[in-house]
Amino acid sequence: MCCPLILRQGGNVNMNKLNKFKLCGEVKTNITGKLLYLILDELADGGCEIIIPQRKISDALHVTKSTVSRNLRKLREAGYIEIVPQYRTDDGGRSSNKYIIK
Repeated sequence: MCCPLILRQGGNVNMNKLNKFKLCGEVKTNITGKLLYLILDELADGGCEIIIPQRKISDALHVTKSTVSRNLRKLREAGYIEIVPQYRTDDGGRSSNKYIIK
């Protein structure tokens, strides 16, 4: 868990999940965007980064890939995440994006 909202609030990283959800509720977006932010935060490594296919997220949430893409874009525009394109080393083709939680 690396929710920067918690860290900015001076919270303990080991705080209970209810407080984590309350703080992440402050994310200024719709409910799908909040859920997406929580998922990225939960799955991110210690550096607040995760590489995950949008299709995998959409399958887990039972929403369309375009819904995931739209909400990721809104989170990026609001400054909650950074989206870094990734490329395969073998053929230079596109791979899943890296998401960095700010």
